[in-house]
Order: sequence, then structure tokens, then C-alpha cells
Amino acid sequence: MTRRMPLKSVLAPYVSLPVFMWLALWAAINTGPWNLSGFSSGGMGAINALRAIAPVIVLIAGGLILLINRKERIVRLTLPEIFFWLYGLAMLGAAYQVEPWFNTAYWAFSFLAVLVVVRLFVIHGDKPLEQLLRLNILSWITASAVLVLLLFTAREILFEAETGYGIVHRVGEVASGAMSRSTGMARFAAIPAVLAFVMFWRIHSLRSWVIAVTVFAASVSLVWFMQSRGALFSLAGTLVFIMLFMGKLPRIIAVVLFVLALGGGIDLIPEETQQYVVEHSTRGTGAEGFKSMSGRDRIWSNAWEAIKEQPLLGYGPQADRRIILENAQSGSLYAWLSGGILGVIGYVGGVLVVWWIFFRIYLGNHDIPQRHWRMLMMSAGILAFFTLRSYPENTAALFSVDLLVQLPAMVYIAMLHRYLQVARRNKRRREKILCGPG
Repeated sequence: MTRRMPLKSVLAPYVSLPVFMWLALWAAINTGPWNLSGFSSGGMGAINALRAIAPVIVLIAGGLILLINRKERIVRLTLPEIFFWLYGLAMLGAAYQVEPWFNTAYWAFSFLAVLVVVRLFVIHGDKPLEQLLRLNILSWITASAVLVLLLFTAREILFEAETGYGIVHRVGEVASGAMSRSTGMARFAAIPAVLAFVMFWRIHSLRSWVIAVTVFAASVSLVWFMQSRGALFSLAGTLVFIMLFMGKLPRIIAVVLFVLALGGGIDLIPEETQQYVVEHSTRGTGAEGFKSMSGRDRIWSNAWEAIKEQPLLGYGPQADRRIILENAQSGSLYAWLSGGILGVIGYVGGVLVVWWIFFRIYLGNHDIPQRHWRMLMMSAGILAFFTLRSYPENTAALFSVDLLVQLPAMVYIAMLHRYLQVARRNKRRREKILCGPG
């Protein structure tokens, strides 16, 4: 019988300066440089000002810690970190052309602060991979806690309508800030859905299996209720991805379902149900809605015209709001607008390189402990969701919840690959010694 670890031992690793800094970055979400004037007003204004300045303080303090410790413990940057550092610095460089400079550079500072704290987790203690595992768990727990808090806040209004779409207008403010939009709420709900779906295929305890199914069903229902097309289709694609890469049984099931769909299996579903699914998932726009995607075709065209006028340097962070006067609605376009050619290379390159690393792990015939195999698939599932979501949303291209969840997953996958490579080299070296020369 396996003895459970005391709660104190489980929580102890989460009591550290990097954890405090990471939670401070989470607390800064939904604030900005406009809140900094609130220090003089006291009350909630001062609290929001403190939240807003947190990324800058974290960047400075964390940067000093990294500089002090650079000789004591050197752990090479992973490739995703290198690419995202390139992107963040490109944004910061482009911000110098904007006045007032700080209000624009603030968003580059916040982006870089996330990278700094991830690096602090890596150098904290003697086991970087374990630290990154804890960082991911911390982000998932925090995202789930925020979701529960938002649902509790909106409980009396949220479910009065048949859809969660437009909730931001019905609920109003939360802690003197805007309520999360339906796209944001759906994003929060998708995170536990992805994690529970991975656990569904890997756990053997009936109690744990029931919990996984319950969490998955509740999360997917919430995503469905929010009617965010980007989140719906990104989550659907992610679930297919997980089934294809999770193992033999889920892969067979996914292929069988695909064959049935191609062979007319969809006709087994009542026509009214099919129509309801299409109408709900497209918010009544049908196939026509995918052509304009709520005006994204026009937005992307305007963003591209702005990029062509200044492709090399870019316009600095939040360029879409200043140049095309609306959200760019695409991670890649936002990165190019904000950081120029180096920025888009850094952002897109970071995502592509981590997918290359994932496939090297998956196809590399590595001996991966079960715990880290589950963690790999959870991280890849999270990455798949945000990769798909970066097509209709800015996602991790700016300081956001998406970045706070996606970046730890990216760095964990890269660090796991590094550990597996070292383990393989050590194994070959031992075999060579045992076999002797010749």
C-alpha cells in the first residue's frame, strides 16, 4: 500500500521566491500602466497600482538574482527561451520610437518578466526539470482557481442567458477591472479539460477516473456554453491531437471515428442535432462566419498593410491598438507588428522549435518515467490548444494568461528533451565501459 506524503511536504516546494514572483505576475493580469496613477488615491486604486507595477519589480529583482547567480549555477537556456527572449527584446527595442516610452515599453518589460521568473525556477534547487514540473502545476492550479473565482463572481448573471457570449457586458467589473470575455473564460475552461482528458487515458483508479471524467465534462460544457468559436475549435483539435499521440487505444478510436465520419457515419446523428451543433458552434453564422471570422479578415488585412510599411523594426508592444486601432486577433501578426522581423522570428520560431523538440521526444524511443510521460502529454496538449488558438487570437504573443500557461509548458518539454539526451548518452557510456574495448 502506497503511503501518502504529508500535506506539508507536498506544499513545501511551493514556498519560494520564484513562486511568489510568479503569483505576482498572475496578479498583474487585467492591469496596465494606466493603473499606476492609483498609488495616490488609496483603496482599490492603490491595490491595482501595486498589481500593475509588479511585473517591473519582478523583472528588476529577478534580473539581479540571475546576474548574481550566473557563475554559481549555469543552466543553458532552452531553445524556446532563446527565441522568446529574441521576441521580447525586439519589442522592447521597437518601443523606443513611441512616446510616452514607458507606457509602451511596460508591456515588453512584463513579457520579459515572465521569461525571467521561468529562468529563476530553472536555477532554483538542484533539479531544474522538477522545478519546471511544479511551475506548470502551479500555473494550472492558478488558472483553475481564477476560473472558479470568475464563475462565482458571475454566478447570478452568467446562466440567466442561453449563452455565455457577451458576458463581459452583462457582468461589468471584477475588482475594478473588466470581466473576462467569453473567449477568455473559454480559454480558462479549456485548460482543465485538456489535463483531465490526458488523465482519462492514463489512470487506473476508478475514483480518479470518475474525477477526471467529471472535470472534463464540466470544463467542456463551459467551453460550449461560452460559444467562443476559437476556443471550441482549438479544443476540438487538441482532443484529436491527444488521442493520436496518447497511445494505441485512443489512436485506434480516433481513426475509427474519422473513418466513420468519412463513410457517412455523421448521418447516424439526427439532423436537428447536427443543425444545433453547427448553429451553436458558429453563433448562427454557419459556414459564412468562417469567411469573415467576426471581421478578422478586415483586421488581418489592415495589420498586414501596417506591417508592410515598417516590416523590419515594427512599432513596439500593443502596436495593434495604436496603429490599426483594434486587436490584431493573431499571434503572428501581433508579433510582427510589435517586434518587426526579429520579433516574428522569435515568436513563431519559439513555437515551431518546441514542436520539433516534442516530435523528437515522441519518436526517439526514450525510456520516459510514467510521471514525466503524463506531464509531457499534458504540456503538449496545452501547447496544442494555444498553438491553434494563436490563429484567431493574440494569445502568448503578449503578456497574458496564455503566456503564463504556455511558456512553462514549452520550457518543460525542451528541458525534458535535454534530460533524455543526457540519460541516453550516459547509458551508452556505461554500456561501452561494461562491454570493454572492441
